[in-house]
Amino acid sequence: MLNMITRRKLLAFTGRFGAQAFLSSLFLGKAFAQGIDKGRGLFTLGVASGDPFPDGVVLWTRLAPDPLSTRGGMDKISVNVNWEIATDQNMSEIVQRGTALAHADFGHSVHVEVDGLEANQHYWYRFRVGPDTSPIGRTRTAPGAGFVEGGVKFAVASCQHYEQGYYTAHGHMAN
Repeated sequence: MLNMITRRKLLAFTGRFGAQAFLSSLFLGKAFAQGIDKGRGLFTLGVASGDPFPDGVVLWTRLAPDPLSTRGGMDKISVNVNWEIATDQNMSEIVQRGTALAHADFGHSVHVEVDGLEANQHYWYRFRVGPDTSPIGRTRTAPGAGFVEGGVKFAVASCQHYEQGYYTAHGHMAN
């Protein structure tokens, strides 16, 4: 007699197959996440700048040696982060420097409001914690009053918690 496939057997088979595919993808995802180069230091997420004014900008980074793990791979302690801003790409002409606190409660992110800069100028910046140094970022202050030449272009980026339907702000402002 022919072995008939009942609806129940079909559902059981497809359910097992689907569960295996799902679990395999979870394990592959975990293997991929573990394959991240943990030797890259604390600044795996890079640096950013924004909110330009004629006399200043905001600099940003986040300490995350393992960005896909809990707390980015950081312990639940706040960390002092040194920052520098220079007029040259080689960081040999430092115009300002300081220390900001990367709060554990804010995901070890750092926001530094730098003022006292010249209008419409390029600057380069970096962050340091112990032996770890971030990539060097480039920023530019806004033009001063009365600037006409060529206009101004802006780019905007933000974080949104899509499921909640609102934009989130995270981090801490520090000087």
